[in-house]
Order: sequence, then C-alpha cells, then structure tokens
Amino acid sequence: MKIAIISASGFLGKKLFKYLSENHEVIGTYFEKEEEELYYLDATKFEDVKDFLLKHRPDIVIDTIALTSSVACEKNPEQCRLLNYTTAENIAKSCEEINAKMVFISSSYIFDGKKGDYAEEDKPSPENEYAKNKILAEEKVLKLKDSIVIRTEPMYGYDDNINQIKFGTGTFEKEVIEVGYTNLLRNPTFINDIPEIISKLLEKRKSGIFNIGGPEKINFLDFLKKLALLVNAENNIKIVDSSNWVVKSPKDSSLNISKINSLGIKTTSFEKALEIIKKSINH
Repeated sequence: MKIAIISASGFLGKKLFKYLSENHEVIGTYFEKEEEELYYLDATKFEDVKDFLLKHRPDIVIDTIALTSSVACEKNPEQCRLLNYTTAENIAKSCEEINAKMVFISSSYIFDGKKGDYAEEDKPSPENEYAKNKILAEEKVLKLKDSIVIRTEPMYGYDDNINQIKFGTGTFEKEVIEVGYTNLLRNPTFINDIPEIISKLLEKRKSGIFNIGGPEKINFLDFLKKLALLVNAENNIKIVDSSNWVVKSPKDSSLNISKINSLGIKTTSFEKALEIIKKSINH
C-alpha cells in the first residue's frame, strides 16, 4: 500500500512514518518546520491538498493535524476551526476524489467527562471549541466510504527527536508543570501502540470509529508523577488554583477499548510503558 501521512513532523506523525515505512511506501508532509524526506503542504488550502494527493495518489491518507490546546482554541475559535475542521474537510474531499481511504485522529475530549468509559457509540457532548470542531471533522470523515476515526486518550511516550518524555503537548523540560485538578481520571494512550493498531485495522479492512487507550484507568496526577520520576522531575509538578482557567478539563474522559480488544488488539499497560520509556532514556 501507498500511505500518505499529513503532518508527519509531529510526535504521532513521526512514529507513524517510521513504523509504516517498514512494510509500505510512505510519504509525509510538514507545514512549519522543514524536514528531510517530507513534502511541504498547507492543508488549510483545499486546492493544495487536492493537487498533492492527485499527484501522489496514495491508497491511504492519515490525518494527524490538530490544534490540541483547548485554551488556544477558546481564545482563537477561527484558528481552531481552520486546523481542527477545515484541514480534515479538505483532506476528506480530496480523498473522495482519488478514492483513497482516510484515517482521522480524534480525541476523547469530545465528551464532557461526566461518566467516563465512553464507547464508540456514545453520543459526543462537547463543551468547548476544540471538541465542537473535532466532532464536525469526525462527521465529515465518516461520510467517506471505509474511513476510520481513531479516538484516543492523552498520548504519552518518548520523543526520540527531542530526547524528552512527552505527555499530550507537554514535556518535563519546563521548570514548573502546573496541574489545576487532582481528581481527573484517564486511560492514557502509549503512543507506540497507535501505529501498530492503525496498521492492523488497515490489514483487517476495518472502517468506522475505534477507541484507543490504555488498559487501565488512572488518576492523571499520579500518572504525571510516575512519568516525572523517570527523569527526576517530580518536584516540577505544582498544584495550582484552576478556578479562573478558560477551559475546564473533563473529569473522566476514559475510553472503553473493548471493541479493539474484540479484534485481538491489546494496548500497553502503564507499568510496561514506563519500562519501555526508561530503556529509551538510558539508550
């Protein structure tokens, strides 16, 4: 198969590019920072996306573009719509033109977090601009024949390119990691799992919505502390008053992963992931 990864320069994009290149012809794009092997593409421009995909004619197109900061999305809703919806719409329309299968990366944050353990068929309950635009993008992508929407919990892992642990968009490079909530529940997604799972879903010719998260639900503050211990950064975590924050974090955004489990697909436990990350740090 020929696979195009739109935004292959990000944390997930790089992991996908490396993993999928082992068995497939893979091309990728960047937008801001020029990268060797990747093509420049401004996915906010429909004609540019269409021309790029018409030229390369991939069988599969994976869209990892996102403005994931919910605060930035609230402060600039136009930019949020442009990056979280318009880009997906442009890619979906272009995929339809060349009859390519589209894979879209979405988020558990489309839910309000009031109940947790969300299944694929649960109705989204958006409470901010980020969630609203992600849902619009999902709806657009799911209209395509055989498309896949991947919903994930916050991603974490080791970023070989910056030699740092990443959790969401954060790292422990900052002197202070501000935490406004001590009772959040998550089943974070070990980023190394995602490329393999997407590959398996493609091999099995699956379509529709699939949740990817860790096998256990954990307190997010405990999660951060255990990651921080790997790089002696536990003192960098500071509890702060969040009452004036622009966006409230969902209390329990955990995803039910029984659907992928039923396909024989398992995800990595947090303790096992910590071992893998520790080896990467010491490598």
